[in-house]
Amino acid sequence: MSNTKSEIIRQSVTLFNKKGFFNVSVKDIADIMKISPGNLTYHFKKKENLLSAIQEEILSNSIDVMPKDRLITLSHFEEMFRKFHAIQKQYSFFFLDITYLIEEYPMIMNGYKVATSKRFQDARRLVDHFIASGRLIPESDRIDYDIIIHNLWMVSTFWSTSTSIIDRKHTSVSYDSPMNALWGTLSPYLTEKGYAEYQEILLFKKAKLNINN
Repeated sequence: MSNTKSEIIRQSVTLFNKKGFFNVSVKDIADIMKISPGNLTYHFKKKENLLSAIQEEILSNSIDVMPKDRLITLSHFEEMFRKFHAIQKQYSFFFLDITYLIEEYPMIMNGYKVATSKRFQDARRLVDHFIASGRLIPESDRIDYDIIIHNLWMVSTFWSTSTSIIDRKHTSVSYDSPMNALWGTLSPYLTEKGYAEYQEILLFKKAKLNINN
């Protein structure tokens, strides 16, 4: 990808995050780039072409968040979701408007389905590993981890949307990150071994926070 295209994407994401995708025109993007609309459409014929390029960038950043060639622990559950949350913040407009974008531009759906399917597969691999390593209670008639994974996906995917419509003055929940909600969904299914490891993660996070402060 040319430097000009990369810069158009970068500047467009900034504008979309600030104003919303549907509130930004081709002229707005051209103005911030200090180029003519015709020059912009030379690189991206329509806004939907630009949106597709942004989605490709999102997918390339989020498709491989599973740890490789490392001992997998419960901390990787948090790492995977933290990486995805960081991507959501970087491209906030995309996730805030995802239902509208899919409705308006059906081609976005295919890429979104691929990414979502990969996230479900990665989460299932983690869950299976945690069961096998004695960190999670085995599945039973009362425990369906596919449903739990779906709930985790909903929390992580629509966290930004939920924080934009909730009055934070009337709740004690921290909305800076979805991690507490994600752990709250998973922790009831931890074994004694898993819960002890989870407590170590909390202590490490607390110590790190104290150092940074």
